[in-house]
Amino acid sequence: MTLPTFFIIGAAKTGTTSLHYYLSQHPEIQMSMNKEPNFFSGPENGIPYPNKRVDSLKDYERLFDRAVRVRGEASVGYTNYPRRQGVPERIKQLVPDARFIYLVRDPVARTVSQYHYRVAVEGERRSMREALSDFSDPYSVYTCPSLYATQLELYLRHFPTDRVLVLEQAGLLSDRLSTLRQIFAFLSVDDAVDSSWFEEELNTKREQRIYPASYARLRGPEVPTALRWIPRSIRRPIRRSVERMLLRPVTPATLDDDLRLQLEELYAGEVERLRELTGKSFSTWSI
Repeated sequence: MTLPTFFIIGAAKTGTTSLHYYLSQHPEIQMSMNKEPNFFSGPENGIPYPNKRVDSLKDYERLFDRAVRVRGEASVGYTNYPRRQGVPERIKQLVPDARFIYLVRDPVARTVSQYHYRVAVEGERRSMREALSDFSDPYSVYTCPSLYATQLELYLRHFPTDRVLVLEQAGLLSDRLSTLRQIFAFLSVDDAVDSSWFEEELNTKREQRIYPASYARLRGPEVPTALRWIPRSIRRPIRRSVERMLLRPVTPATLDDDLRLQLEELYAGEVERLRELTGKSFSTWSI
C-alpha cells in the first residue's frame, strides 16, 4: 500500500496549513494535495466535516506517491477527541511505523482564533460568549482540540515517545528555519534545505473575511488541485484582491476577563500534564 509515513496532527489554528506547505517544498518530502483528507478520523457519526472526507482506502492511496520515501498529510481531526475517536488505533493498524508532528499553541489563544475562523468560513454567527458558553460539552468544536495532553496521551498509548515531535506554533513564526530543520531531522531528510517559500505565512488573521457558503467551498482542497498549474505567486494575490473588493473583514471579538478566566481554568490541568509529558515549559503561554 502507498500510505503516508508521517502525520501533522496539530489542532486547527496551530499552523498546520503553513507547515503542510513548507514541508511540501522539501525535495525529499511529498505532502498530500488534499491537505485534510481525514481518512483516519472515521465516519461523520453526526458531526459533519467542513470539507469532503476521503473515506475510501483506494482514493486515499492516490494522494501519495510511492516513488517518494517520506510522505505526509495534515488532518486536524486527528487530535479532536472525543469528537473524532479511534484515530491512533486506525493509524497503528495501517501505518505502524508512523511518525507524528504535533503542533500546539497557547490553548486560550487557539480557541479564540478558531472562533474567528469559524465566523469567517463556517457560518458561526453567535457571539464569542454564546459560542463558548457550555464548558460541560465534551464535544465542543472550540474546546476539545485545545485539550492537548488528552490528545497526546491517546497517541502515546500506541506509539513510542520518540515517534512524536511536539512543537509550538511560535517556533514556526519566530524561528522558522531552525524549527523546520528540527522537523527535517526528525523525518530523516536533508535538514540543510532552505527555500524562499519558507518565508510565507498562510491563513493569517489579517486575511480573514466573512465568506458566503458557496465561496467558502471554493477554498476547499479540490480547487488547489484543479488550479495547481497556476503558480501560487499569481493565484494568491488575485484571490486576495477579489476578496478585499467583495467580502467584509471579520470584526475581532473581545475575550472578556470572566470568559478568559473560565478558559484558563478549563485548560490548566491539561497544560500541566502536557508540560510533564513533553518536558517543555511553554513559558509564553497565558497558563
